Amino acid sequence: MSSSEKKTGSGLKNYIFALTLLLAANIIMSTSLISLSQKTLREQINQRMLDVTNTAAYMINGDELKTLTINDKNTEIYNDVYNVLDAFQDNIQLEYIYGVKPEEDGTFTFTIDPSDDSGQFGSPVVTTDALVNASKGFPDVDKTPYTDRWGTFYSSYSPVFDSNGKVVGVIVADFKAEWYDDTVNSNRTMAVVITIITFFVGVILSSRIINRNRKSFTETLKKLEELDHETQKLDRLIMKTSIKKLDFLPSSESYVLKTLASGETDKKQLRATDYSDIYASIETVYKNLKMYMQYVENDVYTDDFTGVKNKAAYKRRVSQYEEDIASGTASFSIGFFDINDMKTVYTNYGYEAGDKLMFDCARLLKETFGDDNVFHIVGDEYIVLMDKASEDDVKKLFAQLDEKIKAYNSDSSTKHTLTITRGSMTYDPKKHKDYRQVFIETKKAYDKDKERFRNKTNSNK
Repeated sequence: MSSSEKKTGSGLKNYIFALTLLLAANIIMSTSLISLSQKTLREQINQRMLDVTNTAAYMINGDELKTLTINDKNTEIYNDVYNVLDAFQDNIQLEYIYGVKPEEDGTFTFTIDPSDDSGQFGSPVVTTDALVNASKGFPDVDKTPYTDRWGTFYSSYSPVFDSNGKVVGVIVADFKAEWYDDTVNSNRTMAVVITIITFFVGVILSSRIINRNRKSFTETLKKLEELDHETQKLDRLIMKTSIKKLDFLPSSESYVLKTLASGETDKKQLRATDYSDIYASIETVYKNLKMYMQYVENDVYTDDFTGVKNKAAYKRRVSQYEEDIASGTASFSIGFFDINDMKTVYTNYGYEAGDKLMFDCARLLKETFGDDNVFHIVGDEYIVLMDKASEDDVKKLFAQLDEKIKAYNSDSSTKHTLTITRGSMTYDPKKHKDYRQVFIETKKAYDKDKERFRNKTNSNK
């Protein structure tokens, strides 16, 4: 075998090895993308499920709910809760929605169930990990389906609190396991098909480029082999003298030699034989994939309605605070905000006007507290988490927010006045043992501000 053939074979082997690594990386990237897409879809479905129960739980008076017994059927308090659940049952695509009561022995029983095939008041409910979490004050969704006499379901669970912040009940919404699994799997199948198509299109295009350039590449290698013999004569000269001396050679010879000596390439001349263009194209694909993955990750934690962070991002931030509290390094404040008179805006001016007010409120909150600190949880409520913010810091930020709201309302283009009820609390390691206690006190501060707003509104009528 000639030296040229050996070098050609070595070059092909190196190229095949590099191509194998690239293909393996593509497979890993594709698998990661499928996994991320499936995780993203599952989180989105779970969040939509929680939106239903969170909203229903928020609309129910916990102080009234905890007093209900089997003998209260058809009373005003009973009917208030019944009507809320019945409205969700009739207007949202779900199987069942009902109330559950935690018992002292750790079991759970039905309370109010507006469905046609309802569970009897006081009869037992299947206990799941997510239900137990909700009974402790943390909304959750089943990770695996469960089966009862009504079928097989994934359910979402949201706690109902009384005025003291104690969980007095749980609102449960059942979604058919078949629907849930089919939705996740259908998107996974689509992701797999797209990935396979993309993968094979890349392989086909690469193969065509390789086949097209193989002949010219081989010829170039032969020419370089012939040139190598001549360049060896000049090797000592190149090593001991400046490359500039090659300018004395004829341009047809010095050009290639200077290119070899300096390690530079001229794409215009070597485009037909240089595989760097192929690598550059592959690199572009990977950059695009990386950008897409970053986009998907950002989308997972962004509320598509208001543009602020969503419930998933909020839970991740809360988890970090819990870890900081456990390690003794926590320093944060919580702000709870609610747009006043949203029902009036929606009723009198339509959903478009209400949505505009919601978006503008989110924008002002982001301008004041920062894009990464504002979270839209449910309805017209926002939560702001402020790292290392003292009470004085919070007061200053609230004053800045008031100035922004004042400027917004005085703008001639503003069609609806924006007023916000708010409450805040700063973590104190001497008073608070966990994040939930800080949040409960934040909510109490908000409730007081809400009451002041209502009293002021009523006095102006």
